[in-house]
Amino acid sequence: MLASVILASTVAIVNPGAEPTSWLESKVTTGESASLTLASRRYVSETDGWPEVWLVGVTHIGDESFYDAVGELVADSDLVLYESVYAEVTLPPSGDTIQAQQNATSARLEWLAEAARACGGPDGDWPGSMDELQAKSVHVDRRMVDSVRSLRHDAWGHPVVLLRNGNTTVVRSYGADGRPGGEDAAEDLEVTLDLGEGSVAVEGIQESLARGLDLEFQLKVLPYEREDWQVSDMSWEALSAAFQESGVEIQGLSGMLEGSSLPAGIAKLFLRLLPALDVLTGGAVTDGVKVMLIELLGNDQAVEIATREFGADVGRILIDERNIIVINDLVERSQVGDVDRIAVVYGAGHMADMGERLEALGWTEQEVRWLPAITVDLEKSSLTKAHMMMIRRSVDMAMKRLEQRSAPAPDAE
Repeated sequence: MLASVILASTVAIVNPGAEPTSWLESKVTTGESASLTLASRRYVSETDGWPEVWLVGVTHIGDESFYDAVGELVADSDLVLYESVYAEVTLPPSGDTIQAQQNATSARLEWLAEAARACGGPDGDWPGSMDELQAKSVHVDRRMVDSVRSLRHDAWGHPVVLLRNGNTTVVRSYGADGRPGGEDAAEDLEVTLDLGEGSVAVEGIQESLARGLDLEFQLKVLPYEREDWQVSDMSWEALSAAFQESGVEIQGLSGMLEGSSLPAGIAKLFLRLLPALDVLTGGAVTDGVKVMLIELLGNDQAVEIATREFGADVGRILIDERNIIVINDLVERSQVGDVDRIAVVYGAGHMADMGERLEALGWTEQEVRWLPAITVDLEKSSLTKAHMMMIRRSVDMAMKRLEQRSAPAPDAE
């Protein structure tokens, strides 16, 4: 479980094996403060007419003030590229045969129907139109707005219709002619979904961690729904294929991150107990877990050990292959010449490699800003020096256990 949490948080933190420009500073001074600080850097291109680029390193959980600072930093950007593994169905439909267009449209309808189910909430207040679906999706996942927006038309460019009748939702395309009825390419396509009762979305381990530590969760606070924020990442299907090709087992990792595995459930139960434990200890428990998190994320070996447990190719796939997509998108938009500033909001673990790729293409660093991501005021905390010693011992022991589990098996004689 610890390896999954470290990997989830620190893929957004440290690039394994990298020794270049620092993108993270972790500092713990007993009796004074503990802090995790991330860098954002501005680059200017030697190519006339190409935009300046801000690489903004983020972590998935942090102080509210950190995400406020990130929002202010990118506010003047014409385009923000962000990380989010997505479903291929949200891409523009491909294929010009009737069957390909109908298949693409049917996949879109199915995705929208499931999105409508997710937007009902515990009270079953499901959307009754595409406009309502787009408006309600922001409360489920702010990134969902962009997906809904991209799926509002079928493969022929006609508007998709969403209708609700009681607990039944119908999502419909009127085919190639855009009119009710018809045959062959003009045949109407629809997905009917019995919504059942309202439900509450499963909270992932990272969101539970943020809630338990009185921090903010990145996906809840950054404005992914804005039209000038665009996803630049691998599709889930491409990521899964890359893992499968490399022999990496992704199911255990994804279950952990989504909060559906047994260890994740235990961790979430503990996190829900933190407020009560804080009452008994004067806040020492939450502060202690924050300091432990800062210590772990500041450990240069943490990601290398965690990724090794899941397979040697995890870092390459999660960092390098996704960074190539970002750089390609950035260059393509730069060549269009319609933007003056682009911001890339990505896990800080991506930034060392991404910065090197930018510099190889003629961008040079002009400015750096350090933004405090997680801070603990130890002068006001109930944590004692004894607590701090216990935390450091716990971190050391956890790292040793991870290293032992991830160590290669000795060759059979």
